[in-house]
Formats: sequence, C-alpha cells, structure tokens
Amino acid sequence: MSVRVMDFNEERLKKSLCQIYTIQLSNCLPDNMMPRIMEKLGLDEEGAIELLGSLIKLGWLSTGHIIPKFYLRPGFVAWFPVVVSAAGREKIKGLLA
Repeated sequence: MSVRVMDFNEERLKKSLCQIYTIQLSNCLPDNMMPRIMEKLGLDEEGAIELLGSLIKLGWLSTGHIIPKFYLRPGFVAWFPVVVSAAGREKIKGLLA
C-alpha cells in the first residue's frame, strides 16, 4: 500500500520531512537516500514524486544546481539527491527528538 501525498496536510509533510532529515543525517551521499525514504514512508514512485514536488515547492528541500524535473519522473525518482534546506530544518526544529 502506498501513501498518496494528496492526502497529506502540512503536519504530515512536516513528519515526513523529519524522517527524511533523520535519514539524511545517517547517510553521507544524498543520491542514495530516496530508496530508504521510499521504504520508510511506504511510498511508490508516484507518491515519492508528489512528496518531493510538494517539499520543493514549500522550499523545504534544497535542489542546489540540479534540475528537479529530470528526477521527478518514474524510473528516476529513486536517484533524486535529497538535501533538507535550512528552511525545512527550521520548520521541523521542534519536532526533532
């Protein structure tokens, strides 16, 4: 069963971002994180694309010099280099244990 981001409210997005940030802290390569994130959050490729798109639009994920459109499609989303932005860390500051 996959989670659909359309059903996510801001609170669920923040909780997902907390889990992404926790995985980011334990990984040294951002382009190896998406498979772990997808597994942890129970997302299929479409759900992952929607989640990443939402977090990028909110400014909670940093895309740096990459073009998100390349990765935000089936078959490529698993290699999206995930980096939580300073704005994203600020949003989840109180939620981190």
